[in-house]
Amino acid sequence: MIRRGSGLVLWFSVFSIDGGGAFAPSVTCAPRFRLLFGHADGTEGAENNISEHPTGLSGRRQALASITGTLVGLASQQGQAADATVTDETNTFANTAPDSSYRGLQSDSPLSGRSQPTATPTDEVLISVPKSQLLKGLGIELSQIDFRTNSRVYVKSVEPGSIAAMLGIKKDYIVVNVDGKSAERTNAEGVAILVNQAAKAKPADGNIDFVFRDPAIFNEKLADLSSAGEVTTQVAPAGDTTQRNQDGSVKQGRVETSQPDQRLTVTQLLAPKMCNRQATTDDLLEISYLGTVVDTGEIFDGSAIKINGEGIPGRGNDVSLYFVLKKQPFGQFPPGFDVGLEGMCVGERRRLIIPPALAYGAKGVPKRNIPPNATLQYDVTLVSLNGLAAPQ
Repeated sequence: MIRRGSGLVLWFSVFSIDGGGAFAPSVTCAPRFRLLFGHADGTEGAENNISEHPTGLSGRRQALASITGTLVGLASQQGQAADATVTDETNTFANTAPDSSYRGLQSDSPLSGRSQPTATPTDEVLISVPKSQLLKGLGIELSQIDFRTNSRVYVKSVEPGSIAAMLGIKKDYIVVNVDGKSAERTNAEGVAILVNQAAKAKPADGNIDFVFRDPAIFNEKLADLSSAGEVTTQVAPAGDTTQRNQDGSVKQGRVETSQPDQRLTVTQLLAPKMCNRQATTDDLLEISYLGTVVDTGEIFDGSAIKINGEGIPGRGNDVSLYFVLKKQPFGQFPPGFDVGLEGMCVGERRRLIIPPALAYGAKGVPKRNIPPNATLQYDVTLVSLNGLAAPQ
């Protein structure tokens, strides 16, 4: 269940992604708080609603999703024994004609070898606020979204003409850090406490540093990977992930668990020849891809793989697969695909380093050689977009 949580007006709304990358429909609200002039008051806020993305598809899209689900679903449904040998046969199956869209699809870039949380987020913003100005009131309203053991505190609104507005703090910024202390596992009221503690510890002429995450930066860099080269965002912070009761005790049938930082990295391996039309929601993508486990380098999936020397039934030695971006049937690809392939162009190749929270979680898929809490690497080439293989 997702709860729309406490709001602070610092005066101080983010997205939350669960281990499966989906939002739950049940939404509740908690009190809002104001911190206009260095103090908080527990005024109750009006109930908020989170709009769910429509799940209904047109008849054409439903039919298309059904067809592509049958094709691509073979990949996710194909269970192989843990000791099976999986090989990439992209070059064997691909058409090598010079003018073919199906040539040169195999990535020659080596395995990243970079374990998850080492990539540095590229969508964070540092803003220093003089203590003297902070005490007058920052001019932002904070709210939060909770999911299970995770909270995200974000800037719900910025007062026009306020100190926050002058410093460049924007609506929907996610609060990451307050003067060196992580704010990613606390609520909006907790952030206010961190701010007050930081202000008390600073001399009169000192500054309080805020680190925010700006979702717009990630999306902008993802749409211009030819310039950015690589983009990383943190989708879940390190810490305790134990399912607990209100009193802090572990829920029945659960055990204490924790996780490292969960970071998604997208790298451009091959730039497209032309990029005027980028992939977005509802587009039909034809892709060639190879999936490996980062820690072991083992191949577990791909558009042109063989298992113990045998092709996958139903694929007919095809080198590519189809799916509808952000409308894929559950389990077709990990949720990280919908994030990492946004803005892709025909002929472009990307490498996605997907953390467990946007892949197959704490359980993994042992029958497909995906261990628990596995960080996955996908090298993906966009072969065609909505049936057109020519550069667009």
